[in-house]
Amino acid sequence: MSTPHRLILSLAGILISGSVLAVQPPEPPQPAVAPAAASTRVNYSTNTGGEGYALVDGGKDSITMVGSNLDGEQVKRLKSSVKGSFLWFRDQGKAYLLQDPALLARIDAAWQPTQELGKQMSSLGKQMGAQGKSMGALGKQMSAQGRNQSAAARTESEQMNALGRQQGDVGRQLGQASRRQALASSDSERAAADREVEKLQAKMESLQDQMEQHGDRLAAIHDRDAASMQALSQQMKENGKPMDALGKQMQTLGKQQEQASKAADKATRAIIEEALRSGKARPV
Repeated sequence: MSTPHRLILSLAGILISGSVLAVQPPEPPQPAVAPAAASTRVNYSTNTGGEGYALVDGGKDSITMVGSNLDGEQVKRLKSSVKGSFLWFRDQGKAYLLQDPALLARIDAAWQPTQELGKQMSSLGKQMGAQGKSMGALGKQMSAQGRNQSAAARTESEQMNALGRQQGDVGRQLGQASRRQALASSDSERAAADREVEKLQAKMESLQDQMEQHGDRLAAIHDRDAASMQALSQQMKENGKPMDALGKQMQTLGKQQEQASKAADKATRAIIEEALRSGKARPV
C-alpha cells in the first residue's frame, strides 16, 4: 500500500469534524509527565514527504501521527493538558502547536474528500464481504458434495470388488468341475460334473449381472455428480463476476483516494507554513 493511501486510512477517522470513528468520552486530564489514558486510540502512518505531524481531535479519544520523526510521548502529554483540537508538528527539528480554529477547519476541509472516499470504500468492502460469504457457502457445498459423491462411489466400488473376488472363487471352482467333467470315468460321474458345471456357470452369470448393475450405478453416480458439480461451479463463476466488478470499483476508489490524500497532505503542510509565518503556531 502506498504512503498516501496509508495516510488517509489513518486520518479519515480523527479530523476535527465529520469523523466516522466511534466516539469515546475523553478521559480526565492526566499529570503532565504521564502518558495519555490506555484507552487512547493512536494511529500511525509514515510519510517521507516532510517532517512529521500529529492531528489530535479534542472531542474523541484518538490521535493520528504522520511521519517518522515524531515524539509520541509529547503528543500524548499535550493531549492530556491541552483543551480542544490541535495540530502538533515539527519544523527544522523544533516542535510546534497549532490551535487556531480557522486553520484547523481548513485542515478538516482539506481531508473531507478523503473521508467521503473512505466511506465509499467501506461500503464496497461490506459488499465484497457479503459476496465472499456467498462464495464461501458455495465452496462448502462443493466440498460436502464431493465427500458425498466419494462415499457413494466408494460403496459401489467396494461392492464390485467383492463381486470380483466371488467371481474369482467361482471361476476356480468351475475350472475344477470342468476338469472332473473331462476325467469322468462313468456316466454318473459325468452327469454329476455336468450339473456342478451348470450350477457354477449360472452363479457366474448372476455375479456378472450384479457386477454390471453396480457398474451402471457407478457410472450414473459419476454422471450425476459431474452435472451437479458443474452446476455449482457455474454458480461459483456467476458469483465471482460481481466480486470482480467490486474489486475494480475498489481499485478506482483507491486511486482517487491516493490522489486526494496527496492533495490533503500538501494542503496541510501549506497551512503549517502559513501558521509559522503568521505566528499562530507556538513552540512547545
